[in-house]
Amino acid sequence: MSTSHSITADSVVEIKSVKASNLDAENAIRKLGPDSLMWRDFGTYLYQFILPQAFILQSAHPMVDRAVSVDKKYKLNPWGRAKDSLKLLWPVVYSKPQDAIDMGVRLRELHRSIKGTDSNGKKYHALDPEAYAFVHMTGYDALLRLYRYFSNHRLTPKERAMLFEEWKAMGTMLGIIDRSLPQTEAEYWERYNHILDNVLEKGPVLDDLLDPLFIYKNYPRPPKSKMPMPVWKAIALVWGYTQHKVIVGTLPEQFRTRIGLRYNKLDQLLFNSFAWTVRTFYPMLPEEKQYLPSIWRIVRDAREHPQAYQL
Repeated sequence: MSTSHSITADSVVEIKSVKASNLDAENAIRKLGPDSLMWRDFGTYLYQFILPQAFILQSAHPMVDRAVSVDKKYKLNPWGRAKDSLKLLWPVVYSKPQDAIDMGVRLRELHRSIKGTDSNGKKYHALDPEAYAFVHMTGYDALLRLYRYFSNHRLTPKERAMLFEEWKAMGTMLGIIDRSLPQTEAEYWERYNHILDNVLEKGPVLDDLLDPLFIYKNYPRPPKSKMPMPVWKAIALVWGYTQHKVIVGTLPEQFRTRIGLRYNKLDQLLFNSFAWTVRTFYPMLPEEKQYLPSIWRIVRDAREHPQAYQL
């Protein structure tokens, strides 16, 4: 199953070419404002149900596996990693236009510094063109799966086309140049399925993340929490088991087969029951409870001051 994957000379040239001056960022940000589908969905708790499976797919890329294996932040500081993701990625969508553009540059430059050699002597670079683009590619598939499993709304062809254009716009914000970013949905699926079928593999990071006891073993109590440790351990056990089943249920079937991940009729029943529960009760929540608190503040501010969120 192992696939050779290394940084080529062409990759180095392309990595160096990803600069803010090459971006049509102002054009892109116009597609990601308060009227966008991305704005409506990206900062909701609903998206959090689908996000872990995207991280699994990302971590199955050999280049990402090498980079993530070095600092093991997902394991040694899971709360900090989650906080950093919210602080760095979500503002590319939920910000005033210039702030969003600046955050895209900042995030891209942060990835530029993530490079080195792993314990096996293999080089890695977070801006490796295929790996960097694939990390973003998992986001479009994840959004479609969100609608498929956890939403009562069915995307119209127009909405789906709009979502794809917004996904490309966010890729532009992140500095993914055109030749690394599929320009049509047909091209997207051809490239995405090729990577799923021929590039991804089960490495050390996936061995950790696909352990049903991963959260129970590695997550300390939430910062500043004073709940008794036995209570936290019980919560972590149920949370970890549930998240594992949701991850397995939302992963592409071809990927589950490729890495030999078990998924039987009972797993399917449990997942279908969870998805039905979400579809039934999540829409009953008040709108402000459907968003992460920090995101809801931005959403509310954009409604109160719409001009501030337009170029």
